[in-house]
Amino acid sequence: MKKLVAYLLVCTTYFGMISPVTMSVNAQKISGETSKNMTQNTPDGFQFRLSEGVEGAETREKPAPASSNPLSESETGKLLKRVPDIKTQTDDQTEFAKRIGTLPPPKTGEKIPVKFPSDEQRNPPTYDTSKTALEVVRFTPEGEVKLAPDLSVTFSQPMVAVTSQEEAAQYAPVQITPAVEGKWRWLGTKTLMFDTTKRFPMATRFSVKIPAGTKSATGQVLQKDFNWTFTTPPPKVETFIPNGQITKRDALMFLSFDQAINPAEVLKTIKVSGGGKVLPIRLATQAEIDADSSISYQAKQSQSNRWLVFRAVTNENLTENALPGASAISVVVEKGTASAEGPLKTTAAQSFSFQTYSAFKFNAGYCGWRENKNCSPFESWNMEFNNAIDAANFTKEMVKIEPAVEGLNIFPSGNYVYIQGYKKGSTTYKITVDGALKDNYGQTLGKPAIATIRVGKAEQNLYAQGGNMVVLDPTAKTSFSIYSTNHSAAKVRLYSVQPTDWKQFQEYYRRINYDDSTTKPKIPGKLISDKVVTIASKPDEMVETRIDLTQALNGGFGNVIIDVEPTLRRDKYDRTRIFTWVQSTQIGLDAFVDNQELVGWATDLKTGKPLAGVELVVYPNGGKVVSQESSVESEGTVASWWNWLTTWGTSEDSIKEMQTVDENGETAEAETIEAAQTNRTSENGILRLALPNSAADEQNLLIAKKGKDIAFL
Repeated sequence: MKKLVAYLLVCTTYFGMISPVTMSVNAQKISGETSKNMTQNTPDGFQFRLSEGVEGAETREKPAPASSNPLSESETGKLLKRVPDIKTQTDDQTEFAKRIGTLPPPKTGEKIPVKFPSDEQRNPPTYDTSKTALEVVRFTPEGEVKLAPDLSVTFSQPMVAVTSQEEAAQYAPVQITPAVEGKWRWLGTKTLMFDTTKRFPMATRFSVKIPAGTKSATGQVLQKDFNWTFTTPPPKVETFIPNGQITKRDALMFLSFDQAINPAEVLKTIKVSGGGKVLPIRLATQAEIDADSSISYQAKQSQSNRWLVFRAVTNENLTENALPGASAISVVVEKGTASAEGPLKTTAAQSFSFQTYSAFKFNAGYCGWRENKNCSPFESWNMEFNNAIDAANFTKEMVKIEPAVEGLNIFPSGNYVYIQGYKKGSTTYKITVDGALKDNYGQTLGKPAIATIRVGKAEQNLYAQGGNMVVLDPTAKTSFSIYSTNHSAAKVRLYSVQPTDWKQFQEYYRRINYDDSTTKPKIPGKLISDKVVTIASKPDEMVETRIDLTQALNGGFGNVIIDVEPTLRRDKYDRTRIFTWVQSTQIGLDAFVDNQELVGWATDLKTGKPLAGVELVVYPNGGKVVSQESSVESEGTVASWWNWLTTWGTSEDSIKEMQTVDENGETAEAETIEAAQTNRTSENGILRLALPNSAADEQNLLIAKKGKDIAFL
């Protein structure tokens, strides 16, 4: 019972005294830090703040000042003696800023008794306006114009008083024939502008008249009528489909114009001919337009009332095979075509043409382009047909090539079959395309298409794959492949390097072909090998040569710079060179970086399984990882009890509780990665590294090490 009472007393004492004090101390600590931060961020000098006053503030009661007794001189002196002396600094001493002396008064000058301004200047100049006639200075539009959005006239004298725009617009001494909807407005007092509601109608001749007797605001009169004309053009075809194409025998035809038309009236002036005769035509129905995706799209993109769709029909008014096969079709919009906007008609015919498909046949096979007399082993071959090929029914097995081509890639596009791959030089190839090949019109070729292509002598070539950095296949030998044509040897240099040499490698690679006087950086690393490698002699064929990198590696691991140049160059401008950083590793490395930390993944390149115990370092700006375990273990008994008391009532599970959702909002499994205790990956191959606060002067690298193996990114 005594123990229970003692326990209750301890708890009461804690909740009544210790806990409030703790909360107060914490609050004071936070408040103090906040105040300190605010003080640090406050600029020097006096600070003032203005705010809205409160009504009635002038009548508030002001407390009387507290009663006090003035200090005596001796008491004041004792207080001032407690103030520390002001220390002077040498850089604080400046010369006395003496004010510039008063300037002497201005000297009086000689007084000239002249009236200013003079009587001649006081009176306005005399100007006889009766002798100046009103004239039209400029006007627009005039003559034949493509488009007339508005009309303007400028007079030589002010025509209206400076007043509101509505009052001024009531005076418009200009007549337009035929009349057009719009509004008049003055630009200043001399220029009159007519803004049409839409624009001046097309296919129309307009007459503009300013009658004689028109008066200006100052009384000048226009002596005689002023007239001019302008004309907007008749209908012009902007788009015709199908123009210059090969089509089916029941194709729709689409015409769009630059202005509104009446489709039925325009159809009367269209003549379609093919196969030596004029073909009957009619307007297409809306259902026929909707069934043709291409025509339907064009109709939707065009402005309303400016297009028409028509088609040819047979004498029985049927549409199937209404156009003659394998024929050139001519479409002529005859002169005299009317517009729906104005009375003027076209004065010249507008013609277009296309062709209906013919029997599917093979045109030619060639290398690169027609008339190519020197076919390179690296150029593609083209098998050309007269009609577009049905790609859906095409298979690569329809094409046979003798002798075989390495890396063969065959595909159709339009009316071509393209053949890519590496061909041997000085070799004649025979290409055969199966007669079952179909075109877009359902026709088959009927008989095989055969072409013979002679490949000439190949040019010298030397290259490698992978760019300026390559990671070797972890399942293959430690060798690097170069590919060449018509080369008998190559000069090969190997340099052993470390990830810390990457920046110097990039600088050298960036300036590898510079011809200026800029000093080039040296190739980093240690030169391990410098020799000439013999290449197998196979004229006009691509040869793969594998360069063994073992001597430049440490137990099969490490980084190597390989520098390969041909022993013989084509000419003085030949800059063929392979300069590549090669990495031989079994570590697969990846990372995610934000502005606070880096999360690195280390896996086995062969299997993809996580790698534990891989040391990860950020270079050059990385820091050491401080173990959190050591700080926890160093806490004493008092500190641990105090931590328990001040955090009483808080659940650790509630703090760590986290929910992850996928893109559908459903709960997904998540793996929590704790902050790094060391700089080595855990069993899951992942490591979280805090980033340093300061920025690096160069690009950072993530370097991974495990024994002799080293990788970086």
